[in-house]
Amino acid sequence: MKRSTSNTLLGLILVAALALPSQGNAWGARGHGAIGVLAVEQLSPEARGALAELLGATDLDVIVSACVWSDTWRGLGDGRDQSRWHYVNIDPDSTAYQRGRDCPEGDQCVTAQVNAHAAALADTSLDRESRRLAFKGLCHFTGDLHQPLHVGYADDRGGNDITIRYRAREMNLHRYWDSAVIEARTDTLAELVALLRERPHQAVGSWQPADTLAWTNESWSLTRNFAYPPTHTVDEGFETRSWNVMQQQLDVGAARLAAILEWVLVGAAEAPAD
Repeated sequence: MKRSTSNTLLGLILVAALALPSQGNAWGARGHGAIGVLAVEQLSPEARGALAELLGATDLDVIVSACVWSDTWRGLGDGRDQSRWHYVNIDPDSTAYQRGRDCPEGDQCVTAQVNAHAAALADTSLDRESRRLAFKGLCHFTGDLHQPLHVGYADDRGGNDITIRYRAREMNLHRYWDSAVIEARTDTLAELVALLRERPHQAVGSWQPADTLAWTNESWSLTRNFAYPPTHTVDEGFETRSWNVMQQQLDVGAARLAAILEWVLVGAAEAPAD
């Protein structure tokens, strides 16, 4: 069942037509919440204080609610108009993201939206509510970018059209990566966060907007080379490898979100240019 990167007419048509139904809610509430909580824990006191001033608090409930908000909101009224912000589809013949080719209108994809929301959060001339919304989007879309199938193929809608069998249940491949394995391996958000805390963390480094291009290409490589199981039935070996990749991506996503927040809340002299 491994995906081929060979070109097809259908693939080209659909890559050019990204105005499709949403490609799924990356990580589910548990994964998005874990990324947000772990990112805030890694902030400097100065950055965490600035975030607390903006949000009113940085306790678990506040952060989790903020980081899952974009999935809730897009299902309500005008939120559906921003469904393309949650993913990017890349030409199946390419090994790298190209904004002009892969991101409709230059900003209607997850890669561009990470930078756009970072810029809005850094812009202190904006009112408080606008910057709060920017944090919500930044946390969520950074998480989306690190779920491999949110950087995917248009012709199967990021795995939504691929049916697999996992632990005696049928589901689509996107749901498997979003939440099914996380739910099978942990019972609660608190358990997932505790488990990730025990892992060796990626260090929080500096950030610049061009970094999101490299992150997109990392996820694209995982999609092309790993995200599709060999058959439609997921075996124990593939599940174990998937779980290892998921933990890695959640951990890396948290460290990178922390790096963005550190820069825009403390280190930014001006809003980052995309």
